Amino acid sequence: MNKYIEILNRIEKEGFVAYIIGGYVRDYLLGIESEDIDIATNATPKDLVKIFKNAIALEEYGAVKVKVNNHLIDITTFRKELSYKGSKPDKIEYITSLEEDLKRRDFTINTLAMDRDGNVIDLLDARKDLENKVIRTVREVDVELMEDASRILRALRFMSTLNMKLDEKIVKFIDNNKELLKEVSVNKRKEELDKIFIGKGAKRFFDYVKQHDLEEALGFRINDYKDTTSLLGVYAQMDLIDDFPFTKQEKMQIKEIKSLLIKGRIDKIDLYQKGKNISLVASDILGIEKKEINDMYNSLPVHEAKDINITAEEVCTILNIKPGEELGSIMKSIENDIVLGKLENKKEAIINRLKR
Repeated sequence: MNKYIEILNRIEKEGFVAYIIGGYVRDYLLGIESEDIDIATNATPKDLVKIFKNAIALEEYGAVKVKVNNHLIDITTFRKELSYKGSKPDKIEYITSLEEDLKRRDFTINTLAMDRDGNVIDLLDARKDLENKVIRTVREVDVELMEDASRILRALRFMSTLNMKLDEKIVKFIDNNKELLKEVSVNKRKEELDKIFIGKGAKRFFDYVKQHDLEEALGFRINDYKDTTSLLGVYAQMDLIDDFPFTKQEKMQIKEIKSLLIKGRIDKIDLYQKGKNISLVASDILGIEKKEINDMYNSLPVHEAKDINITAEEVCTILNIKPGEELGSIMKSIENDIVLGKLENKKEAIINRLKR
């Protein structure tokens, strides 16, 4: 915290005012540890670049980024957002009032501010909403959520991860405007979903989505869900309709976890082929003890193909065959028999098996 207060001190030393704002202050009052640091000030980006030599200016957004202990902090200038285009402000006006700056924000629980002495400033009854555990928009619901449809997902995220309820006006708006969720890019949708799943709000989120029939609009379907600490483990329990931006490796891992969930159990061949990490994620969801998977893994005579005491080239020479499907089938048979304990992992034993 002190490292962030130092930023406020440096800005105020130059004759400006500055506050920690939003998520950090909200989480502070809720007793949640947070690194979600945003700072708001009446200093302009040009002023801030002079104060912080390592600042990266983003003037079109009225902001700069400053690196503190390898963590990038957003510092935004008090502003009004005059117009929106594609869910982003495309015209802003710098202002000098903290209260007016807070009025442009999405939900009241994100309008709390903290000064350099640690005093919490609440100008829009955010504390009351925190106490009542309700998420309420700052402006009229129609204005706030029509302006930027991704705020619907943010509302669902705060509801899920903070265990709060949505204001009835928000609930009604979402029910009547589900199609707006389709306008949110898959990148932004995944970004919000990741935060929900990492924040342990998946069960509450999925319950709400099913209850309010939002699956189609969000681009996925979910049947039974079991809690897991693995982000990919959550996605493996979903049937994705839209093409969410996963890496090639993530797609492969999700597919492998899903195959084990469909199978409903994990044997030695699964553990060998898919590896310990994938198997542990699946076992967590299937309710299999972690110790059982670890013990099974440790008992395997080999853990990957390079542990087999014969090479593909040697097999080709012994059997006088060329690389191809036949070789692949033979190597797989050798691997499986070694994993299952039917064949000793010694070159002599493997050669004898090949000759037979």
